[in-house]
Amino acid sequence: MRRRLILILFLMLPLLATVVDDAEGASDNTRILLAVDVFDLKLDFDTTLDILGDTRFFSSRHTNYAGGRFMVHGGGTPEKSFFIGHFMGFVWGRSSFLMNWEIPGLQSFEPLDSTISTFSIPFGLDVNLVMGGFLTISPYASAKMMWLHMKLEIGDEDFTDTPLKLGFDLGCKVSVKVGGVSIAGGAGLTHILNEDIDFELDDVTMNSRTSGSSPEYFLGVEF
Repeated sequence: MRRRLILILFLMLPLLATVVDDAEGASDNTRILLAVDVFDLKLDFDTTLDILGDTRFFSSRHTNYAGGRFMVHGGGTPEKSFFIGHFMGFVWGRSSFLMNWEIPGLQSFEPLDSTISTFSIPFGLDVNLVMGGFLTISPYASAKMMWLHMKLEIGDEDFTDTPLKLGFDLGCKVSVKVGGVSIAGGAGLTHILNEDIDFELDDVTMNSRTSGSSPEYFLGVEF
């Protein structure tokens, strides 16, 4: 599985490099967005395993951390007030949570520290409305390849797995021109295809399930 993920990533890198090269050589309306990104992954675990009898594992107390967003936007020309553009890049983030475990009705144990790090490659289209020459409103839609890297800490040992998922994203970006750059921010909702996600931690399968779409927020500069 990991070899396949690495192969897919390397296959995508030349395409991303081409987009960046086009951005550097473009003379029309190419923009590069660098932003802080928070991805609120709506995912919970609830698994029963046979460990000294039926033992239930379930997640709680999720905490999100700031990640990053690098995106190359293209399409249109500076003088246009309405145009359809395109974009591609990568986004990363991280969330932590407690993995609770108990023998129902008998005993509860000390929760385990767990994290899920996300890395995605979105590619999509946006509709851009420029008002007053300084404000741009850009609703967007994209598909994204997503890697979800789970780490479960038990004692001094870490157990990990990184499944690959496909997601779809709808959102809106707003940018305000200030001098030679723009302050840009936005929000979106990501729906992960197939809401049931299994993490293979050595010989143990931890079952998780997404609960609806996951919100995403970002704020940065566009130039």
